Amino acid sequence: MRADRLISILMLLQLEGKKTAAELAERLEVSERTIYRDMDALSLSGVPVYADPGAGGGFSLPPNYKSPIDGLTTPEIQALFLYAAEGSLDQLGIGSALRSALLKLMQALPEQSREDAVWIRQRIHIDPDSWQQEEKALPHFAAVQESIMQHYAVKISYRSRDGAEKSPTVKPYGLVAKAGIWFLVGESNQGVQAYRLSRIQDLTVTGERFERPESFDLQAFWKEWVIHYEGRIITNN
Repeated sequence: MRADRLISILMLLQLEGKKTAAELAERLEVSERTIYRDMDALSLSGVPVYADPGAGGGFSLPPNYKSPIDGLTTPEIQALFLYAAEGSLDQLGIGSALRSALLKLMQALPEQSREDAVWIRQRIHIDPDSWQQEEKALPHFAAVQESIMQHYAVKISYRSRDGAEKSPTVKPYGLVAKAGIWFLVGESNQGVQAYRLSRIQDLTVTGERFERPESFDLQAFWKEWVIHYEGRIITNN
């Protein structure tokens, strides 16, 4: 609906700053011509949208501008509750509603809370595409989660997929859930790796603090790790 798209444009400009027509068209899956018509509609309704032409230009809002939000719609509320469900968000038909809801929620948060939300998203990532059945009980989950939040290294006893046992000291960077299977992503002397939580036989929080690299992107690492992992499975078969 056009009203939802206009709200999404406002939220994107407020949260992420200046955007070109091409960038907005790609994010909202419409044509650039549609974006220009939407901008005209926003201007006519009194929204102070500024257009900067030329290289480095785009559409923007005044720094202190705040748009009124009437609240979440029923589909958006349902989308939030279904977010952790298995399967593709687009296949469930809730992808657009979820993106719109998250934009509204992020805009409603105070600046510090917004920064905290970004901080958490860099440490908890949900990958819903399934490999196999549900994971069993994870006795070390709470300790892993705490070590990630507090930046404490952990010593683990780990049994790999081929049955080999090792005991690395790991700097935990984040947790990833893939269809109910949890992985600890962290750095050891072997580099950054993903450790399946159900294969951790024992875990001790060392009390050694570490600095998590600001440049580390959990989602990007996981995407690359999955590609390599699935490639090894195909090769072995």
